[in-house]
Amino acid sequence: MSDTGVTPGLQRVFPRGTVIFKEGDRGSEAYMLQQGTIRIFKTVAGRKVTIGRVWPFQVFGEMALLDDGPRMAAAIVDDDATCLVLTKDAIRSMMDQAPPGLNTLIHSLLSTIRELGDDLADARAMLAEHGVE
Repeated sequence: MSDTGVTPGLQRVFPRGTVIFKEGDRGSEAYMLQQGTIRIFKTVAGRKVTIGRVWPFQVFGEMALLDDGPRMAAAIVDDDATCLVLTKDAIRSMMDQAPPGLNTLIHSLLSTIRELGDDLADARAMLAEHGVE
């Protein structure tokens, strides 16, 4: 395991259209996108609502590893993607090495982000219902 928390050599390739994880799933891995694009979406009233996109060198799927909560959204591959895998153990190791108080701050931020994600998805779904996308 390297200092970055990325398992050396553990790389996954996902073809376009692959759902990497679903909203509500338990998380055991996060990913650092090397190539391609990923769309992050929530389902509101049966409609997929995009709440973000992931570009190369960004990490996604980490929240469920940090707070042991369910996945707040789903991730689908828009363009063939290559990702480095970040394991739950690697993330935990980094968190264990964090200065005192940082874990509390991170968990507070995660709670806020989860709430904002829900609010954003609801707002975008409401706008879509009124023909605004």
